Amino acid sequence: MDVGIYALQATRFITGEEPVLISGMETKTDPVKFKEVEESIVWQEKFPSGVIAYCSASYNSKLFGRYTAKADKGWFEMYPAFYYDGNHGRRSDGQEIRYPEVDALGEYYQFAAELDDFAQCILNHQPTRVPGEEGLRDVKIMMAIYESARTGKTVSLA
Repeated sequence: MDVGIYALQATRFITGEEPVLISGMETKTDPVKFKEVEESIVWQEKFPSGVIAYCSASYNSKLFGRYTAKADKGWFEMYPAFYYDGNHGRRSDGQEIRYPEVDALGEYYQFAAELDDFAQCILNHQPTRVPGEEGLRDVKIMMAIYESARTGKTVSLA
């Protein structure tokens, strides 16, 4: 859950949709070390538009967080994609993608922006851009991934 949530949220953000089918599989090469948590998990999400996302997360991998999206007229990728700063990527037309830094707090740019938003919501009596319902959707999808990995069956979210 701690690392896979980034890939899950990226698929929802990129598609603008909620997945309708989930299929997952877990692997453990060290059952003692990973007795209480999955070592690695892979899953596939199918969206209403037909988009299929292939995702993976691991606590025992040296790979860096990245994603690639392929479409009819090109592709784009972010690598690294899930750091607190320094996220960048490229597009099939050769253009570079860079996210601007939010402030000068070093490595905590995105986290600082989140905390600033929460503070502004409290001070101005306004709702946050990331309500609890958003997190609840993520948890429901994560539970479907675990259910599929446990049962070996595709889980319908529709």
